[in-house]
Amino acid sequence: MFSCGEYYLPMVFYRKYRPQTLDELLGQQVVKDTLFKAFQGGKLAHAYLFCGPRGVGKTSTARLLAKLVNCEAVILATNGRPESWNGKQDSGQAGMTHIPCNECDSCISITDGSHLDLIEIDAASNRGIDDIRELRDKIKLAPSSAKKKVYIIDEVHMLTNEAFNALLKTLEEPPAHVLFILATTEVHKIPQTILSRVQKLEFKEASLEDLIEALKKVVAAESIDIDDEALTEIAKRADSSFRDGLKLLDQLASASEKITVATVEKNTRSGSFDQAIELTSLISQKQTEPALNLVLAISAQGTNIKEFTHTLMEILRAVMLLQNNVSVQVKNNVGMNKFEKLQTLATQFSKEQLVSVLTLLQEAQEKMKFASIPSLPLEIAIVESSIERQQNSQMNIFSHPAVIANSLVSGSQNNEMPKQVRHDNVQKEFQTEKPTDDVVGVPIDPKLDDLPKLMDKWNYVLETVKPYNVSLEALLRQVNVKSCSEGIVELEVPYSFHQRILEAQKSRTLLESVLTEVLGKNARISCILGQRPIRVEEIANVELAADDEVIKIAAEIFNS
Repeated sequence: MFSCGEYYLPMVFYRKYRPQTLDELLGQQVVKDTLFKAFQGGKLAHAYLFCGPRGVGKTSTARLLAKLVNCEAVILATNGRPESWNGKQDSGQAGMTHIPCNECDSCISITDGSHLDLIEIDAASNRGIDDIRELRDKIKLAPSSAKKKVYIIDEVHMLTNEAFNALLKTLEEPPAHVLFILATTEVHKIPQTILSRVQKLEFKEASLEDLIEALKKVVAAESIDIDDEALTEIAKRADSSFRDGLKLLDQLASASEKITVATVEKNTRSGSFDQAIELTSLISQKQTEPALNLVLAISAQGTNIKEFTHTLMEILRAVMLLQNNVSVQVKNNVGMNKFEKLQTLATQFSKEQLVSVLTLLQEAQEKMKFASIPSLPLEIAIVESSIERQQNSQMNIFSHPAVIANSLVSGSQNNEMPKQVRHDNVQKEFQTEKPTDDVVGVPIDPKLDDLPKLMDKWNYVLETVKPYNVSLEALLRQVNVKSCSEGIVELEVPYSFHQRILEAQKSRTLLESVLTEVLGKNARISCILGQRPIRVEEIANVELAADDEVIKIAAEIFNS
């Protein structure tokens, strides 16, 4: 508890219930085993890099490691040789459960944040070369009371290049009394020179089961009245992060005596499950007007449209799993009542329509980051989902061989070309010839194909390029991304001058740096010339020219 005058402020859940032993660290079995075996064998590295998503236990594990190397109980029991440690001496039990002891002065001071030899640095606010030089000078000093001085540098990817360079020599050959632990959520931004000097441990996202287990422990310790269904809903909304899940539980526990699903939906402004079911049902029936009215009503309630769109996608994903006979997991995740509603909904969608709507919603959610009207991308997705089948059927009618043949016959009999065929011929005149060296029918290894990932982040690419080069951003909006594999991004452009602009060194450098960040690997662009778009006025002009007597005479002269 924190005191403030005569009042006491309770510690937030995600700090109060940090893992205090390796056994309490959930969802990171590989990391636990690696660190424990290295500790037990006396083979801990001098520098570690903990990388992974936010809120999965990187900083908590760093503090646990600081406890391990400085725990007085271990040092006394083993005479400084951790490989001989076999649990608490009074219990005789072996394993990682009892280390660190969390009872000695060193463990207690690390827990409450008062240990002088545990230095935590936020690289986001201490990212310059001067900060690292100061750190490097202080490293030479021996620990004040502990066996090792532990430096935890959080968000290390935020350091400048100069700061990284200043840290290189210290990371490579630190004093024997120093242990470095670097933590980051964006490992691709760490220079290779740093990566070669540390041991990298990958933290994975928290599974739904691990999140529920962590929440149940807090619920039991705090005597919180909560439904099992609501607990599962909180775990889902935690976005694979223990910290986010505990923060949400803390918020709900302080706002309501009993936590239900309705409480979760109300406090997160994500809209109700029943509203999402109703909207997806309307989408399946292509009832655009009532679907849009429902979105407007949900938005007027103060619902977070982005969160509501995410709920829609979760529902449609569950429907997709049901249609493909993956029902057990869905039933376990949603409960019997919701499961029956999802089963009913699964009968209303065809597989093709379901995939199409999911794709539209994914694109809508991505566009919401930059939309001035939050609900507009969702509304557009609803309209597009209702007109897609109609457009496709119309295109199929016009492209059917029988229709084209009949048009040609009727046109020859009337001594004139049908309008639809004239349009097709005009388009052929403007189209450039397709390359003949394309490899057709060669399967692409899905592990190497980064196209879905790139298209999912394409709006991010555009918005990142825009502040640096507005013209390039406008050009990229006309580009067709043909493929993306093994770091090569193939872009199709309609005009040759587009190709020249993209291949200019300045444009290429900027675009490739952004693509490298998005893909997490070195990216290179390759430009090809595609089809020039046909403007309506060009087609109209050619059609008028075809009816002009002077042009007809000229055409006969030149054709003769």
